[in-house]
Formats: sequence, structure tokens, C-alpha cells
Amino acid sequence: MASACVLVGCAGAPVHSPPADDLVVAQAREVLATQHPQGTRVAAVAVTGAPRAERIEGLLAALGDPSTRLLSPAEWTAFLADVSDQATVGVGLRELLDLDLGRDGRLVVITTLPGGPAARAGLAPGDVVERVDGQPVRTLGEAVARLRGPEGAEVRLDVRRGGEVRTVALRREALPAAGSHVRAGRLEGGALHLALDGFSADTAPAVERALEGAGDGPVVLDLRNNPGGAVDAALAVAGLFLGERDVIRTVGKLDAPVLRSVGTSRVRGSVVVVTNAGTASAAELLAAALRDSGRARLVGESTAGKALVHAPAKLDDGSVLLISVGRLVRMDGTEILGRGLEPDERVSWAGSIHPPLPVPGGPGADPQLGAAIAALRR
Repeated sequence: MASACVLVGCAGAPVHSPPADDLVVAQAREVLATQHPQGTRVAAVAVTGAPRAERIEGLLAALGDPSTRLLSPAEWTAFLADVSDQATVGVGLRELLDLDLGRDGRLVVITTLPGGPAARAGLAPGDVVERVDGQPVRTLGEAVARLRGPEGAEVRLDVRRGGEVRTVALRREALPAAGSHVRAGRLEGGALHLALDGFSADTAPAVERALEGAGDGPVVLDLRNNPGGAVDAALAVAGLFLGERDVIRTVGKLDAPVLRSVGTSRVRGSVVVVTNAGTASAAELLAAALRDSGRARLVGESTAGKALVHAPAKLDDGSVLLISVGRLVRMDGTEILGRGLEPDERVSWAGSIHPPLPVPGGPGADPQLGAAIAALRR
């Protein structure tokens, strides 16, 4: 989950760095001290005699948080293309969205970009990437750097699923800009099938257009294989169902202890939300907001349990610290991170993890959608 804004060194007492720190290392030390929940750990860490990036990595090691990372200027540009829905070249495993660190530190697939090489090869939520081109990968940055490359070139992944490891060959290709992430259509019987596979600045306006004329009609909100995206966009979509209200709490170094949905409700009919193991981050925020407010029931499978909030801090040499500034919890304090959301009605279906799923879907071929439609009638 990415955030577009950050205030560098805006809180806390100044951190006086050791004389050996150059200005950029000192800046990194202060940013981490003031913005990371465990930032006090870097105050007394001595980092001397190494290239600048290695010294900053020494500060990061003191945090014990592999999700907080240093990105070079080139890595930052590529990261922005991934999380900002720009056209890119790749295999359909976007950094921080489709591929992230699991709680055990292993590189795990959250979901796959709909229609991309990884999706076509059958990679699925929970798959662990152990090697890229035969080389072990220990960090997310290392893995993503090896996944990137020229269009048409092949990359080989050793992927573990349960007790089995298989090698998957993927060919990098041009991936189009994601657009609004919204698909909609009318199901038999008149319910609106509204599927979101991410959140960007264009998502809430597209959802509002899709809801025009919904009136008192029912809505199936399909968040399967949605890895998240912009938090503000998820809050704006929540507002189209809830109006303005408190929907999620934050823990850590975030400006707002409680996040609110925004806007005016456009939906009066019943709502069911469909989730699976690829429902993550901002999508979990939206699902929790609708479920915990009493506005919707959840049908499907447990979500990914990915609730960290990241903020970027640009350093004077052009590199960027991507900092885990906090995490999201439900309004009653229940953790999402590592636990996910449990559906009100559990319906397992192995086919749900292979995007893109058709919209409007066929409930006869999609048992989770069929259960959602049945729940609307209760």
C-alpha cells in the first residue's frame, strides 16, 4: 500500500548523527528516527567506512523491518511505474502489490496482474519465489531487480507451492497502463456486478459512474485478486457505499489515528463483498469498512492479511527510503496484518485466483459469485 506524501523530519527531537556520517546518511538517520515506529533504534548505530548505500543499509538493519527499504533513483522510478499503474515492461508481478514479503520474510505472491505472463502461467496467492534465474533472492528489492529487464527476454522463477518447487519460465512483455481498475455489468436478475482489481486516482469516479442508476438495486462488490493501491482512493470508494464515517484505525507514525471514508453514499440496496486470498491491503481496508459498519456481508475466502502503510522519503542524492510508517487495524482494534479478514460465508473455489475473472460473471461456473447472489436475496 503506497502513499504519495511524506514529511521529512517533521516530528520528534533532532537526531545528532556521529561525525562520520555524511549529510545524506545523516538525513536518512533522522528520517528513520522520526518516521519509523522503531526509529529510536537507529540513533546510536555506528556506520562508518563503507559506501553510502551500505551505511544506510546498516541503519535499516537496526530496525529489523525488511519492508523498509532503500531504493536507488532508478529503482524508485521503476517502483513508481509499478504502483502508479503506468505502462511498463515486465512479467506481471508488480513490486509491493503483486509480490511482497510474507511474515516469515520469504517473497510471496499476493496476486498477479490480470492477463500478464505470471497470471497466464498460473502463479497464485501464497506461492513463494525462491530463486530468479537460478539465483537465491533474499530481499524484495533483489527479486524485483532481477525480474525487470528488456521486452521479450525470458526470466525463470523457482516457485514453491506447499512442498513442491517448480520452475516457471516467463517472458517479459509490454504491460498496458491499468486505467481505473473498474469493470461492471448486470447479472441475471438485475444485480450489479462491480469488480475492482486495484485503486488509483481514477477508481472512485469510475465506480460512481458504474453506480449511476443503481438506486435500490443490489450490488456484488468483487474484490477478488485486488492487491490494493492508493489508500485515498479506497476511502473514496468506501464513501460511495457509506458516506462519511470512521472506517479504520492506524497504528504507528501516521498523521491520522483514524481514517474516514469520504463523499456521499450512492448505494441504497443490499451489498455483498466477495474476497479471496488475493484481496489485500487497501482492498482489505474497503472490505473491513463495509463489513464492520454493517453495510455488507463478506462471501468467499480469507483475505491476504497485508496491512502495512508505506511512505516515501526522498534523500538529497536522489535515492528514496520507502518506510513502513504504520499498519491498519479494524475499528475494534482487531489486527489485519498476518490475519486477514474472515468471510461471513466461506466458499472455497480454486478457480478464483486466476485473474481476470469475467464481469458480469456466471454464477453457475463461479460458486463464490453464486453464493454472493444468494446472500443478496436473504
